[in-house]
Amino acid sequence: MVDDQTREAHERLRNKWDLKKKKNVSGSIERYKARLVSGGNSQVLGRDYNLTFAAVLDTTSGKIILAVARLWNVRARHFDVPSAHLKDYKEEEFEIYMRVPKGMTVSDDELRTFNVASAGETCLQLIKSLYGLKQAGRLWNQLLDQTLNDAGLSQSAMDACVYVKTTAEGTTVVGVYVDDLLATATSDELLDAFGAAMQILELKCLVSVKNFLGMRIGYDDLHGYTVDQE
Repeated sequence: MVDDQTREAHERLRNKWDLKKKKNVSGSIERYKARLVSGGNSQVLGRDYNLTFAAVLDTTSGKIILAVARLWNVRARHFDVPSAHLKDYKEEEFEIYMRVPKGMTVSDDELRTFNVASAGETCLQLIKSLYGLKQAGRLWNQLLDQTLNDAGLSQSAMDACVYVKTTAEGTTVVGVYVDDLLATATSDELLDAFGAAMQILELKCLVSVKNFLGMRIGYDDLHGYTVDQE
């Protein structure tokens, strides 16, 4: 939280709570989600952000990973990174301020400290990235890229969102779509090792892949993988 002098000198981003129902493949509600989203639409280029581009996995690449998983006879796994856009720090050169979110309590002592009469007159300075910021996707993509590199995976020359690691023990292939990862390897042990190496991001394994890139994915031992959008 910052004082009113700082508040007057900077634009304060609006924010809102985004409430969603997370559904599984069958359409049943799996869990309820609440996410605080900043009003990045009022950010100004050069003042609040610079670059924003972040690549996403090509659908064809995702299908190739499934085909390779079938070829290696190792079931592809779906990994998810919870709260991905909150994990990286924002760029140091930009100072970004946001209004106090609905539901956040500001004590009387804090109001006196910052010389304001109500929470609506002050603001919060963002230290880390937040959903809704123009640069949030790029910041997350950079953090994920660095973490994958640290785990020994290299970016493919054909698709910037495909990463490969080959050692004497075998090969691991990973496709990245924002905070969802589709991975296979020449052995289940290598997939286990990949999951362990990525735990710095609190990676959550959804085990066998059932839904990815907007596609419903099925599997049976006779025919391998099937893909549809029903």
